[in-house]
Amino acid sequence: MSEEEKTKAPETATQPAPSHGHNKIQVNDIGAKGRASLKSRILVAVVLIAMALPCIIFGGWYWFAFVLLFLLIAIHEVIKAPQKPFHWYIYLFTYILIISFTIWFLIKYNGQALKAAQDNQTAFTPSLEAYFSRLDVSLYGIAVALGFYFFVAIIHDDFSLNDVCYFFTLSILVGLGFQALMFLRFYPTYIKVTVNGQEATNLFRWWTSSLLLIFVVLGTILNDTFAYFVGMFFGKHHMNERISPKKTWEGFWGGWILSALFTTAFALIVDACGTPILPNLDLNHWYWVVVIALVIPLFGDLGDFSFSLIKRFFGFKDFGTILKAHGGILDRADSLIFACIAASIVVIFINGGWDFFA
Repeated sequence: MSEEEKTKAPETATQPAPSHGHNKIQVNDIGAKGRASLKSRILVAVVLIAMALPCIIFGGWYWFAFVLLFLLIAIHEVIKAPQKPFHWYIYLFTYILIISFTIWFLIKYNGQALKAAQDNQTAFTPSLEAYFSRLDVSLYGIAVALGFYFFVAIIHDDFSLNDVCYFFTLSILVGLGFQALMFLRFYPTYIKVTVNGQEATNLFRWWTSSLLLIFVVLGTILNDTFAYFVGMFFGKHHMNERISPKKTWEGFWGGWILSALFTTAFALIVDACGTPILPNLDLNHWYWVVVIALVIPLFGDLGDFSFSLIKRFFGFKDFGTILKAHGGILDRADSLIFACIAASIVVIFINGGWDFFA
């Protein structure tokens, strides 16, 4: 998310109006510039939701194509962030590496299914959902990435150790984060549910399988939104001025608590309507719902600060301008990347228990 998120108040804002009485909460005046920026943010957010929601609901190759499109833009932002030219093959390798990390589940498990079909002389049909049991990044890819980036640093003095660490870290982080976006959409169609001793294969298919991803995305967006407004109107105490000078503790607590309340209510309401987001995320397992609802904003804030740290290090404000007031794709996806990875890990643990480590 952008550096301007969760602000105390824009720099051009007027001073807060004096309060009458010691117990009255002061409200910051956001100013004309703040109101204009807010309108722009709302407009861009509405357009993004209008684009993403149908793809989330229909799932399948629609969601796969949507994620892949935004991934390509995100990779471009990763490459441009250091603000210096690199050799063309570094660009090409980074594109291939991050895409391969993102779709490794598709390459690995469909490759195994193809081999099994050839061995058994049966028909093979590619699938997005059939093998999606966990997050999976290729160890071979990690080894190749390390070798490649260190080799480039050795033969080119304009590719430093900082560049090695940056490209290696961001390749895994962005690849795994965008894979988590697909995992949360496809996992509900993978899990096997038993009802009265019979396997209910269609219980979490079609639009009902989108509820898990909507739950996580909703929690991330609500955390950002509530933190932004609470911080803008009531923010007084800075969290970390070195990394993100406009974020406040008031915005943090407001975003975390309100987001958790709303996402918990969402999960329990859809279950009461007969469509739980997962078998173990329902009214009978309300505590797991609360755990994930609390985890999402915390890791979303971690992602926000982490990408802000990168921007501070390289000395720029936004990763891009494609989303206007929202910045670039990574300015929007920073919180979501961390939140989706964390939520995916918790969901895998809840449904797999200690097999999570297998």
